[in-house]
Amino acid sequence: MKTKIIVTLILLQTLSSANEGTKGFGLQVGEQGTGVLFHQTWRASSEFQWLFHGSIFDVKGDEQLMVYDYYTGQYRSVGDKYVLIVPLFGGGKYFPFADKIANNFAPFVTAQLGPILTIDGAESDKFLTRWSKSKGLWSFGGYAGVGIDFLMMNGMLVSVGAGMDILPMNGIVDGEEHYNGAIIQVGFNWLR
Repeated sequence: MKTKIIVTLILLQTLSSANEGTKGFGLQVGEQGTGVLFHQTWRASSEFQWLFHGSIFDVKGDEQLMVYDYYTGQYRSVGDKYVLIVPLFGGGKYFPFADKIANNFAPFVTAQLGPILTIDGAESDKFLTRWSKSKGLWSFGGYAGVGIDFLMMNGMLVSVGAGMDILPMNGIVDGEEHYNGAIIQVGFNWLR
């Protein structure tokens, strides 16, 4: 218990003294689907930043494909998985080449941990029925990856990264125990 309190106090002190950072949003594409993300960073030093990362990830099924319905004359999706994953991760970004590269880019390594809300939609063709009868499951997961921050002239920062999502499920969700997989992210951030 004492260790948890000490770690929490150190983290809060670091975050409160971190007056510089970025806020932004982005897109992600992975083995399991696509999503949008929000993240915020707090600069602790020239080599390290604390970060919060939240996203909404739409899981795609292995057999999902678009087919043409001759009866309606429209394309429709078959083999869907109705699963949304909402990871809320905290972690850090380490810049191993800080103050060693003279250009406007900064390679980084990141590790993140936190809770995951998985929303398993009911199997129904009706949108309201699918999501009103859905169930939510909580679990704990993480992300590890590498990337590059590109600083732009107007104070904007474009962040490109790739890594591995570790998304275990608390039970079986649409026949899967986890939705781990490689993921590519592109974020657009503004200096605060």
